[in-house]
Amino acid sequence: MSTNFLMVRKKAYKKQVVLADVNIPYKFSIDRNRNKLIFCINADEFSDQSFQNIILDLNTASVKVVPSISNGFASAVDQTTGSVYLGGSDGIYKYNYQTHDIEKPALVRGIDVFDMHFKDDLYFVDTTNLDLHVLRNNKQSIVPSVEEYGIHHCAIDGNDNLILANPTGLFLLPKGAKSLIRLSDNDNIENIRGITTDVHGDPYLIAQNGIYSIDHVNKQIEMILSLENGYALAFDKDNNIIFSDERSVVKLIQC
Repeated sequence: MSTNFLMVRKKAYKKQVVLADVNIPYKFSIDRNRNKLIFCINADEFSDQSFQNIILDLNTASVKVVPSISNGFASAVDQTTGSVYLGGSDGIYKYNYQTHDIEKPALVRGIDVFDMHFKDDLYFVDTTNLDLHVLRNNKQSIVPSVEEYGIHHCAIDGNDNLILANPTGLFLLPKGAKSLIRLSDNDNIENIRGITTDVHGDPYLIAQNGIYSIDHVNKQIEMILSLENGYALAFDKDNNIIFSDERSVVKLIQC
């Protein structure tokens, strides 16, 4: 593992490459109970898939490919139960750690899934219409207050505020509200690629040009780390930042 140092909020962090030479690791989620990172990669040219879901053990750096999901892309984790959800081109499945594969039948069928997040219930974005759906008590419905926004990325913070991104910028739907508040546009943030929360429920985003913290109270977005080509972001069980570029998965450890 190669290392060097970076500064985040005036504190020094050691940069540790956990996984190298991977093809665009993207769409991070994390199982903090097991300290495993779930993400997708672009499949190689000899595969019949465009994408593949990967399970990376952050303790050992061992990697497993999930074999039976078609174009595994998005993922989400229920941190309370440890349930892992994987979304592909034909629906959403639960992952089974014993078989290292998906459980069938699908929880949601016939939907190509672009993004997912779990907070009390499973939220997901369909690739076709870019609508936000929620799976609650095994019933699927569209979240009506954010229809027509063409959502690409979503997360719910520890205060139950919904944070959304589309090609025009970043938006906040405060808990109990019915209309969105614009937090930032794409003049300020270059190509948002994911939204997540840390172990405290505080929201962050990763864009092509860096990692940003999101202050929903003061409606402010702050870059905490500049990147050349960021792709995905998560926070592990110790709240270490984990991010990716085009070819590697990196963990930052405070010095």
